[in-house]
Amino acid sequence: MIRILAVAAFALPMAAQAQEILPLAELLSNTHIHGIAEGPSGHESVTLATHHGIFTIDLSAQTARLMGSSRDDFMGFSQVPGGPGKAFASGHPASGGNLGVIRTEDGGASWLPVSEGIGGPVDFHNMEVSRADAGVIYGIGHDGAVQRGTDSGATWAITGTAPEKLIDVATSARDPNRIFAATEGGLFVSADAGATWQSLLPAAAPVSTIDMGADGKLRAAQLGRGLIELDEATGAVTLVTAELPGGYLLYLAVTKAEPLRLMALSGDGTLVVSDDGGARWRAAVD
Repeated sequence: MIRILAVAAFALPMAAQAQEILPLAELLSNTHIHGIAEGPSGHESVTLATHHGIFTIDLSAQTARLMGSSRDDFMGFSQVPGGPGKAFASGHPASGGNLGVIRTEDGGASWLPVSEGIGGPVDFHNMEVSRADAGVIYGIGHDGAVQRGTDSGATWAITGTAPEKLIDVATSARDPNRIFAATEGGLFVSADAGATWQSLLPAAAPVSTIDMGADGKLRAAQLGRGLIELDEATGAVTLVTAELPGGYLLYLAVTKAEPLRLMALSGDGTLVVSDDGGARWRAAVD
């Protein structure tokens, strides 16, 4: 079973109140990361969705800046393709309860409610805006039901049930009905919005994270095998590397402007970056 590294999460709120900008190493030592995405300021900019809010990371300066005033726990987070400032999220308010579905147009500086979801307010731990149609959003909570919105999250329908022991999801770059699932039992795909699922890999080893690139290639980290690349157009599967930092990856993010630029959380809790499609990795913190 994949376990996310536990840290002293109680320490960050006091530090964040004292200073809006803090060292990246301090942030990573004092919170949980729940999502990684492109930042608003070019190649060395990263967005982190955390247990204590949304942070913009400057890799060159090794700093983290809290966006806005929210200290909410952003469990589900997905950027809208084409603009790093636009994103949807779900999770828990700092005061308790569930956030439902919320959205930002300014990189997380402010948030607006969108919907409570079905049976909500929901707490989607897995959330993904379709790479093929930005108006389609998938959300999956503790009950495993796949909820799908086709109007930018205003209304939702239950379209299926996720595979057991789900870890991560990704969407097709070609078809808004096609969704991928990384699970402890392997990699699965659904061509009908989650109604039915088929296995994509012969081995049933856990797949800890997946993401779809703008180049139409799905990257997936599989325990015991390494980082693999699946070409959605041809179905060809390629092993990129058998060596992953910390043994596996979590929250893999492929930048849209530079498909070979990857970011992830390593198995030992380190923020890592690759500039060659995942063949080699380096720690983001010096």
